[in-house]
Amino acid sequence: MKKFYAPDKEDRYFSRAVSNALQILDLLRNDQSPLGLSEIARKTGINKTSVFRFLYTMEVTGHVARDETGRYTISHTGLECSPDITPEQVKAAALPRMRRLRSSYAETVSLGVLLKNHIEVIQVLESSHLIRMSNRIGAIIPPHASSIGKAITAFQDEDKQEQLVNSFGMLRLTEKTILDDVTLKQEYSKIRRLGWSHDNRESAMEGQCFGVPIMLRGKAVASISISFPVFRVLEEKNLQSMLENLKRTANEVSAELDSDSQGT
Repeated sequence: MKKFYAPDKEDRYFSRAVSNALQILDLLRNDQSPLGLSEIARKTGINKTSVFRFLYTMEVTGHVARDETGRYTISHTGLECSPDITPEQVKAAALPRMRRLRSSYAETVSLGVLLKNHIEVIQVLESSHLIRMSNRIGAIIPPHASSIGKAITAFQDEDKQEQLVNSFGMLRLTEKTILDDVTLKQEYSKIRRLGWSHDNRESAMEGQCFGVPIMLRGKAVASISISFPVFRVLEEKNLQSMLENLKRTANEVSAELDSDSQGT
């Protein structure tokens, strides 16, 4: 973390409180995962009582957000496709339904959103199985290899698709990762036709993942996914049932966000 300006005693215009608040924001902006109160106090050197007051104020004003474990992250502004909808609103609409999916399938359920030039995980409910596919809040998602990334990118215009892919880079993550433009465009077309995406060992050789887009005004603003170890993927009949359930869940979230965006 960068060092903050330390004023001399003659600088009567300097606000130590504002400097401390900015230091906390800088820490949250640069850290790769949500942080708890004690960890923020330790890393900044600010006492816990003051850290709590700064965090409380910034949460009320919308500058930081708290996850279900009580840890803090930067609060994003509106989504790229829909500036009147925030990631926090998407998470609030999705989380109860994500819990329902995890309860039904006992596998890891993740939520990602489209931000300025990347797709980012904002919520993860981990599987209770000892062997499971994991995800991480704050992770940047590959638009060409992950189910969340492909589900969101498929429902953008071609310029936006190209921006997202170029921003992340068409990197080889496994031997099954799609690495050419023609195949990737065909994959996006298939996703638009089916309404769901499949990461078939493209981002991790030991896992498969299925994702569906959350739509608002004709474009995907987010996606919900379910991830399985390859040895535990459902048989065809049960898999189709799960995909229909996943699509219904995303449609419910989409409808709630549409209602929120219209102020009804």
